[in-house]
Parts: sequence; C-alpha cells; structure tokens
Amino acid sequence: MINSTINSTNTMKTNFTLWLFAGSLLLGVGAPSSAWAQAGTNAPLFPDKKLEAAVRRQVFEKRDNDKPLVEADVVNLSTIDGKGMGITDLTGLEKCRSLASLDLAKNQIRKIDALTNLANIQLLILSDNQIEDVSALAGVRALQYIELSNNKVKSIAALAAVTNLASVYLANNQITDLSPLFQQRRMSSLYADNNPLTGIKGVGALATLMTLSLNATGVADLGALEGLGNLYYLFLEKNKITDLTPLHNLLKKDNDGPKRFAPFINIYLAGNPLSEAGKKQVAAMKEIGARVNF
Repeated sequence: MINSTINSTNTMKTNFTLWLFAGSLLLGVGAPSSAWAQAGTNAPLFPDKKLEAAVRRQVFEKRDNDKPLVEADVVNLSTIDGKGMGITDLTGLEKCRSLASLDLAKNQIRKIDALTNLANIQLLILSDNQIEDVSALAGVRALQYIELSNNKVKSIAALAAVTNLASVYLANNQITDLSPLFQQRRMSSLYADNNPLTGIKGVGALATLMTLSLNATGVADLGALEGLGNLYYLFLEKNKITDLTPLHNLLKKDNDGPKRFAPFINIYLAGNPLSEAGKKQVAAMKEIGARVNF
C-alpha cells in the first residue's frame, strides 16, 4: 500500500515535471522571438552613422536631436545629399522609397545593392567612389541623370533596362562596351572619357545626342558616328584617329541640307595622329563653320 502510494506520488511528480518542462519549452520558443523583435526595434535604420547624418538633415523633426530615425521618417523623403561625408554602407536607403535625387559623390562606397528597388530616383550622383558592380541600377527605371565617373565599373549592362536616360557620365572607369546605352531614345549627353573601349559601333543610334565625349578611349574609326545629326560638342582627344572622312562627310551632308549642327559644332581632336589628308579635312570642316580644335 505504501509502495503504491509512493509510486503514485512519483508518477504525479514526473507528470508535473514534464508539464513544467513542456511549458518552459513553449515559453522558450517565444522568448527569442520577442527578444529579436525588440532588437530589431532598437537596431539603427542606418548602420553607417555618416549616412544617417545625411538623411537626418532631411528629417525636419529630428534634424537637431538624436531621436532614432524610423521608417516612417524617411519613406517620403525626395532628396538626400551625402557628398563627401565618408559613407561606406548604404544599408537603410532601401526604406527611402520616394527618393528622386541622391548625391553620394566622393565617399568610399563599394556596394549599391540598397538602391535596387528605388524606382523613383531620377538624379543619381555616385562619382568618386569605389563601385565595381552597378547591376542594382536595373531597377531604377525613372533614372534620367547618372554620374558614375571615377569608379571601377567594368560593365554597364544593367543600364539597358533604364530607358529614360538623358545624361550619362562614365569617365575614368574600366568599361569596354557602351552598347547597353545604344537603345536610348532621348539621351542628350554621354561622357565616357578614359575607358578602354573596344569600339563605338552602334553609337550612331543615339540620334538625340548633343554632346559626345570619348577622349582617351582608343577610338580609331569614326564610321560609327553616322546618324548623329544633332551634335554640338564632340570630344575625341588623345585617340588613334588618322582619318576624318566619316566625320567630314557627316558635316558636309548636314551643311548641304538642313544645317542643324554642322555650322555650330565644336570638335576637339588634339592628341590624334592625323594623316596629311586628315589635316586637310580639318580645314574643310572649318570652312563649313565647324570649330575644330587640333
């Protein structure tokens, strides 16, 4: 009888212990979730304090205090200027979904993944950074002005998906192929100086171009310029050009017809090994009215 009572008591204790253990497991499962949620709440929206400072300047209610920035503070911001602030990390910018203008020139930025879904940006300045990969820009569909000079970019394939580009600055990178840009229909300015281009075939499709700058890109053949009927500035210095026949013919055709650009164009050819025939073509273009610097 005593043993039976003891066994019954032990069974009750065991069951109670199991119940407590199960309860503690349930509580334990919930505890980290709550802790993580709290940690998420307390985590800064912008881990890079210098980027946070740039954003805070646009949040009027918090620009003069140190209250934490939250998503509601930044979701409607249209402009951020963080030029030359030593920014390295763009985490948090993905929350600024209304951005139309972003200037982050002269920083130490390497990755721009945070820009992937910022589809409303129209003006983007990222010059003088250390950016190699610009694939994130494929999603920035409203982009019109892009400044990427003085980076380490090798491919601009992502820009083929951006169809509203008007001004593109790519000088001093490692780009070999400009063809992702050649489907643009409203581009007025393209600067690609000091890139190791393998050619410019197809550039003539950019019929709206008014400024084309290809200094020090290794260009030798100007036949691809056919179709550029609105040029006012053409920079071709420090290349391998010997023959100007395609350019001369382009200007002569316009001068004999609509005279849209030939009498007004400014051409820069210094630093090219022009042949004697090429030098005579310089004189002929000047007679048309073109201002040729050689």
